[in-house]
Amino acid sequence: MNLENRKMTEWGEKPDSVSFAKRMDNAMIPPRYQRVTLSEFKVNPETQIAYDASLEWAKQPLTDRGLLFVGTPGTGKTHLAIASAKEKMANGLTGVRFLNVPLFLDRIRQSFKYTDSEVQNLFDFCLGDASVVILDDLGKEKATDWAAERLYVLVESRYSNMRATIATTNRTLGELDELGYGALVSRLQHTCRAVRVGGEDQRISLGKLGASS
Repeated sequence: MNLENRKMTEWGEKPDSVSFAKRMDNAMIPPRYQRVTLSEFKVNPETQIAYDASLEWAKQPLTDRGLLFVGTPGTGKTHLAIASAKEKMANGLTGVRFLNVPLFLDRIRQSFKYTDSEVQNLFDFCLGDASVVILDDLGKEKATDWAAERLYVLVESRYSNMRATIATTNRTLGELDELGYGALVSRLQHTCRAVRVGGEDQRISLGKLGASS
């Protein structure tokens, strides 16, 4: 099923009236990552497979298939996740949403205290209406029954509604299972291509370059 052929009013946005900049803003992509592209990603033997998977996903028509990037911090998982989605957004796709999992769960907790309907509306939109949801840093949050249940509801809803999900994690799939995310991971593995992103922490390398300049 090609989801790009759906009327984009289903996502609450019309592609002919929404500029790329506005689509980026709506997607909630952090400023640090708004300029990342696949073409500028530094490919090495430990990231080649992940890069190729990203490029392939970006070029194919949108279906319920997604990507699951697994690796240690600083290897480029978030870069690949966002750049892949941006390729489709540049071709008119709307309804993309970026969620840093620990920060988003924290916002949900705060919404209970302050009755923040905006956060609940965002969660509801991501359940089944968002064309692509990027779940960044999955497993970085404090593992509680409440967190596991909220994330399961999100992933299960998208899985059942055949919506694409991209996820990044510093955890191994076994570690996520031990955190109580087994059912969630099972659904991601069924619909996502899981790829390892290896290599050194590029943030540390860039920091050293900046310090020596």
